[in-house]
Amino acid sequence: MSLRGETVIIFDPERGEYVDTETGEVIEERVIDYGPEWRVYDDGDKAERERVGSPLTLRVHDQGLTTQIGQYGKVKDRLKLMKMQRLQRSIRVSTSRERKLVTLLTMLNAEASKLNLPEHVRETAALILRKVVENHSERRIDPYILIAAVLYWSCQINNIPMYLQEFRTKFGVSSGDFWKVMRRIRDVIPDFRPATTKPTKYIPRIIDKLRLPPIVGTKAAELVEYMYNKGLASGKSHLALSAAAIYIVSILLDNRRTQKEIGEALGVSDVTIRNKYKEIVERLGPITYKCKVCDFVLYRFEKVGQDYHGVKTPSDVKLMYAGKCPRCGHELGEPILVRRLEVIL
Repeated sequence: MSLRGETVIIFDPERGEYVDTETGEVIEERVIDYGPEWRVYDDGDKAERERVGSPLTLRVHDQGLTTQIGQYGKVKDRLKLMKMQRLQRSIRVSTSRERKLVTLLTMLNAEASKLNLPEHVRETAALILRKVVENHSERRIDPYILIAAVLYWSCQINNIPMYLQEFRTKFGVSSGDFWKVMRRIRDVIPDFRPATTKPTKYIPRIIDKLRLPPIVGTKAAELVEYMYNKGLASGKSHLALSAAAIYIVSILLDNRRTQKEIGEALGVSDVTIRNKYKEIVERLGPITYKCKVCDFVLYRFEKVGQDYHGVKTPSDVKLMYAGKCPRCGHELGEPILVRRLEVIL
């Protein structure tokens, strides 16, 4: 360690002293060692000698407050030790309700790990699950449906963009069974309600799944944000609206993804995306391509069904005019989305 900006002062852990290696001067002595009083040589020794455990957590039925009773090599009466260990295990999980809670929490931790959910979401889910078990509301419910509903509700409360179709597909549950369990959860914890969220929260995950450039997500978020602020998104499926916005922007920025590709990636039917896409064009349209220099309208798409192949991409528009503006002769460049549905080339 250095106290002068150079590596000439060292710490002697045996004597508890800081010593100058050049002069031999003791800079400081009787330094308190805040570490443990025992030595360890491997991870096994450390685990045995530590007298503190992990922090309290709701993901364990007893919140992690448990006692580990001795090792065989450190006692004379091994038979007595084995009886104490057996008694400790029986006391730790004694009632049928505790055993059920242990089973459900084990399933919850396993499924949350598969979904790669953050720690605070898992803790919230464990709290919800405990409330459900305490109120005996888990009776006659498939455990996997209960775990799926609890994780989904926890994601909604913590504003994690996990959509419903993802949970239903992964756990293989029907819509009726899922919402039946959701009603029970809401009855048990009426104060646990997710805050109002904007449809833009789904866009980053959709962009990641479709492997689109970030600019597509940025422009799609601006489009959805505008619709949300104008009240055009009320009563609409946020996931479907975000998917339709990404579909339009991906075309306008020459990164086309088909409705079928987007629908398969998100578990949404392409018909749903098509209806939202039609609604966006009708309310915010028309879609126009203009020359960057002279503002000449190169292409105009006013309603769905106007062209058999749908909205043209910037590459298609360039091919129509051989890459140059017919009015000023400007070389048409990369697409730039300047307004909601207006692109300049």
